[in-house]
This record gives sequence, C-alpha cells and structure tokens, in this order.
Amino acid sequence: MIAIEPYLLLLLAAIIIVIISTRFHFPYTVALVVLGALLGLAAEWTGLRGVIGGASNVLTPDLFFYVLLPPIIFEAALHVNFRKLRARAPLILSLVFFGVLFTAFFTGLVVSYLLAIPLALALLLSAILSPTDPISVIDLLHRLKVPEELSTIVESESLLNDAVGVILFVVVLQYIESGVFEPLFSAVDFLWVAGAGVGVGVLAAIAVYVLHRHLDDPAVETALSVVVAYGSFLLAQDIGASGIAATAIAGIAVGTWVAPRAMRPEVRLTLTTFWKVVVYISTSVIFLSMGLIFAISNVLQYLDIVVIVLVALFVGRALFVYAHRPLARILRGPDAQLPRSWYGVVTLAGVRGAIPVALSFSLLSASTSLTGKNVSMIISVVIGVAIFSVIIGNLISGWYVEEHFRTPT
Repeated sequence: MIAIEPYLLLLLAAIIIVIISTRFHFPYTVALVVLGALLGLAAEWTGLRGVIGGASNVLTPDLFFYVLLPPIIFEAALHVNFRKLRARAPLILSLVFFGVLFTAFFTGLVVSYLLAIPLALALLLSAILSPTDPISVIDLLHRLKVPEELSTIVESESLLNDAVGVILFVVVLQYIESGVFEPLFSAVDFLWVAGAGVGVGVLAAIAVYVLHRHLDDPAVETALSVVVAYGSFLLAQDIGASGIAATAIAGIAVGTWVAPRAMRPEVRLTLTTFWKVVVYISTSVIFLSMGLIFAISNVLQYLDIVVIVLVALFVGRALFVYAHRPLARILRGPDAQLPRSWYGVVTLAGVRGAIPVALSFSLLSASTSLTGKNVSMIISVVIGVAIFSVIIGNLISGWYVEEHFRTPT
C-alpha cells in the first residue's frame, strides 16, 4: 500500500505557506524551502520523525523526472511567446549550448584549482549543476514584473538547456569510468538527444491538433493535454532523447498553434486552470522536499565547497552573459543588444534547483567507480548549492528588478 500521509502533510504545509507568504509578500518557493528545512530539523526531536522522515524520501529521481517535472515544463511552455522567442533565438541558443558548457568548464576548473580535487570529479560536480533549473526560474519570473520579451528569453533557456547539461553529465561520468574522451561520439549523442526530443514534441503537437478538431468537451480536451505532457516526455525518454525538450516543444506548439486554432475559449480557460492546480501541487512537493533533504544532509560539512561552487557558477554565467553585449554589437549591430539592465536579470536567473538534486541522487543507483565519500560529497554540495541558489536567487533578483524596472528600460 502506498503511504500518502507524507504527500498530504507536504500539501497542507504548502497551503499554509501560501497564506503566510502572500500576507508578508515573501517569495513562495523560499518559504517552502525554509519550512521544509524547519520540519526536517524538528523531526530530530519530535514525534513527527516517522511522517517527516517519509516525506523526505518523496523526491526520488523517478518520481521527480516522470511525475512532478513534466506538468511544470508543459504549463510554462504553454505561455511562451513564440514570436519573441524566435526574435531572440540566437541569444537563447547561445545560452542553451555554449553558456552551459562555458559555465560548467569554468566552474570545474576553478573548483579543481582552489580545492585541489581531481579535475574529472570537479567537472562531474559542475556538469550536474550546469543547467539552470526551469522550476525555480519559472516560479521566479512569475513573481517578477519584467518585460515579456526578457521573460521569454530566460524561460526558454531554462526549458531547453537540460539536454546539454545531462549529456555533459553522462560524458564526464563515462570519462571517469573509461579514462577516454570521445568528442565525436559525444557530439552525435547530443544531437540525437536534442533533435529527437524536439521531433517528438512536434509530432505530439500535430497529433493534438488533429484530435482537437474532432473534440468538443473541455474535460476530454484537458485530459488529452495530460496525455501530451506526459506522453511526449515518456516517449522521448524511451528512445534516449530529452524528455524535457520534447514536453517543452509540445507545450510551446500547443500554446502557440493548437490552442488559438482548435480550442474554444472556455476550453482554454479550463486547461489553464487545471494546469495551474497541477503545477502548484508539483512545485509544493518539490520545494518542501528539498528543504527536508537539506535538513538531513551533510551540507555543513562541505560548506566551503558549496560557497566556492556558488561563486564560480555565478561568475562563469555573468562572464558569458555580459560578453553578449559587445559581441552582439560587433556581429549583428546595436539592435541585437539587450537593454543593459536585462543582462543582470539573465545572470541572476541562473538558479540551480531540483534538477541537479535529482541528477546527483541518480549516482546512488549508478554503477560507477566513484567512492562512497565522493558520491556523498557531490550530493551534499549539490543540495547546498541548490538550496542557497533558490533562496539567494529569489531575494537578490527581487531586489534587482525592484531597483531597475520601476520605469520602462
């Protein structure tokens, strides 16, 4: 029998947090993480240890990737402005591909040099943390009042850059195991993961469009969107492609192409309301679980590494993002540049969250030559970076937007 008490406890706590965070104008995700950590600490000396201990185990990699993540990606993609995405495609794609690689290698080199740990181990840690987390970024942008075009840039990057991060993670792990780096194999593998993911998403959207033309029931059409969100993700994963890319492309296509042409207004309203509820539940479980995991982890033991990694990730991302302005002017003219204040938002939106945590947990079940101490260190550091990144990223981004976007840029 499946124990549902931990999930009900997390959901009830999330509802209480909504009331409190709304009243005091405090970031909801930060409040969830803090409450989760407090609950985890309380479990050490209260009778809630059994229930809370069960709740701390809900964020397993399988549950996260196959149950909680697809609806968050799909709902966010539904609202992406495709016209603005296409207009800023060069910047978005450079962030997705080269930005992730640059930040990962920069962080790995800095961590290896400053902490005197093997470069391969440092690169594995930075590869796990290389993609920005779409869950954290999307929640952040929903609260911040920034121009729609800027929101599209950051949101699109966070939805699409997982493929690069995951492939980099696999490549570095294979290098640790074999001692051989195969760039051609890695490039082909990446093209398949990204390209096949996009293809699955497009095919899913086409199928939805055909079916919607023969449906006239909001409940059935909403149920079909569930099939698309999860089906595109699972199909892509089954063929070795990027599930997140597939679901993101399917969501963008449904929101941009299918909904305006094949859905009545009342269906779109039902669809929007349904996915808001699902995303609220998924997000609540994820961030509360992260807080619980943080409370029972060994993060403090590796606090020096956490701080160095956080700073290196921020500096690496800032270097790449701010390099866009002079390069864009040289290559494409002044019109390709973003307003100055936008670069700060793009940099600060490089939040790491639940995806790196789930990737690090996958090392526990993977067959590798890594020692138990190395795996424990990676997991603890990733948890620490994710928690502090969510908290610091939310608070500093909120302040930055308040300071720079009071009037139009």
